[in-house]
Parts: sequence; C-alpha cells; structure tokens
Amino acid sequence: MGGGTVGSGGQMGSRSMSNEQFNKLQDYADMSRRLTKADKENGKTVDDLLKEDKDAAIALAKALPLSCQVDKAILAAEGPETVDGKTIQTRTYETVCANGMGYFLTSRESAPPSGISCFAADTASAADRAAGRTPGLSCKLPELADTKAMATAIITRAGQPCTVRDYRWLGDNAAAHLEFDELACSDNTGYILTVALPGSMAAPRFMSCHEANAHGLPCKLSDNGGDPLTPLTFRNALKQRSVACDASDQNVLLHGQETNLKRFVVEFKCSEHPQGLVAYIPLNGVKAPFEVLDCAGAAKRGVKCTLTPAKP
Repeated sequence: MGGGTVGSGGQMGSRSMSNEQFNKLQDYADMSRRLTKADKENGKTVDDLLKEDKDAAIALAKALPLSCQVDKAILAAEGPETVDGKTIQTRTYETVCANGMGYFLTSRESAPPSGISCFAADTASAADRAAGRTPGLSCKLPELADTKAMATAIITRAGQPCTVRDYRWLGDNAAAHLEFDELACSDNTGYILTVALPGSMAAPRFMSCHEANAHGLPCKLSDNGGDPLTPLTFRNALKQRSVACDASDQNVLLHGQETNLKRFVVEFKCSEHPQGLVAYIPLNGVKAPFEVLDCAGAAKRGVKCTLTPAKP
C-alpha cells in the first residue's frame, strides 16, 4: 500500500501489523469475494487488492474533499443503488486516516461520491440491532473495529491524551460539513470532539465539557471534571470576589479557557464598568489567580472585547 507491501512478516509501509491484524484484513478481503480463482491463478494477491483499494480511497478523499490522509483502505461493499429513480453502481471503501479517524467512502457511478464516519455507522448499526433490524455496515479494520479505541487515537493525536471509556454520537452540521461526538475518558473527564465530514478539510479538534457547558452543550457521559458551568457560574465568580457588575450580557472568549493557566476568559457588559470588563476566572481547582481588566488592558493580552464598543 502506498508503495509498501504486506507479507507474512506483517509489514505495511513503515507501520507494523501483527499476524492477527493481517489475517483480519485478509479475511475481510476474502469476505468481499473479490479474489477470484482466476485472480489467484494469475498471481493476484490480497496485497494487490489492498493497494488498489488505498489508491481508490485516496482519489475519493481528494474528490469529496475530505480531511483524511489515507493510511489504509479496503473495499467493504459494492453493488447497485437507486438514486433519483436510476440504478447506479457503487463501491464503498472502509478507510483509515492518519489522524485516527475512520470513514466509509462511497464512489457512485454518475453521481457525486459520499461518506460517513465510523462513529455514525456504529451508532446506526446499534440502533438497527436495538430495533430488531439487520444492521448496516460497521467498521471492521483493526484500527476502527473498536470505536472507543479509535476515539482514543483521534483525541490523543489531536493533543489531548484520553483513554475513551464511552462515546456518544451527537449529530452533524450539514452546512459546515462537521460531525460532533461526546467522549468520556477513563478519569471521568469529558470532551466534545469535532471531526470533518465530506466537504470539509478541518482537522479534528476538541472542547472540554467545562467549555461545552459554558456554551450550552452539556455532556452526559462524564461528570465534566467538576460542577456544570453556566452563565450564572461566571457571574457568581465576580460576586464572590466583590466585583460589582450587574451583567446584562457576557461572552466566553478564547474558546473558554486559557491554554496555559486554564482560567476562563469572560467578557461582561455592565454599567459599573463603562470601559468594559474582562475577567480571568479560575474554576474547579485551578490555582491561577483571579484577575479583572478593562477592555484596553485585555487588548494588550490579545483579547478583543465584543460587548463594549471600542473608543475612538
């Protein structure tokens, strides 16, 4: 694949695979009934099929487009599909991306290609089983078959170490071509993971449940690492420190938290502070100091106020 070969030693490019993993790939290809007797007689191997599949998936990811540097792919299904009353041929490839994500990418004769994530496919299959229906495709490649392990790889490679003990598919934003999933880690912290869908080149990113709560999206699988955060949480933080501010509005800045000190950066609009008020609020055990600045002072730290009009 990609110039590499798969052999009994279990090598694929620069990534090593166990014999068990290789056998799973081999079994998957055989289940697709693609390696015919004639193919075998002509010397065609599973290695050749896997290279063909990876090349096809690379072309699909480019055509969609999709933020996926294809690491592996395999033909999972092929056959006719009815689109706008016409029968067309389709080929669906299970695809592993270098960032840990997995997708089913589908080429459709005379129709645009499409794709769904392994998160969405797993959720749909679980719903089918719960309803007594025959489940659809679910991801089976070694990196993707365990959805929690896949989620662990994605968020860890995105910069947040987390051993995922549970996950929940939240849905997608069709206009932005993004999908949202909740992840609960083994230490009971949690995150909202955002991943690309076909049409997006965005890299996976994450938001802590603290931040998600502040934006009105509470997590349900973990205790969020502390008390739920609401607009009242931030207003009470001012009151507890005797900062007068009858806030008529507030805005959580910098995606909620500082990268280093982990304080929430919150702009408040209140008559007591006509020059604006930006508070740096430590919560849930964070030891950094509480600070308040006017908008001019906050601007020197790169924080732009949006609730208080800038002075000419």
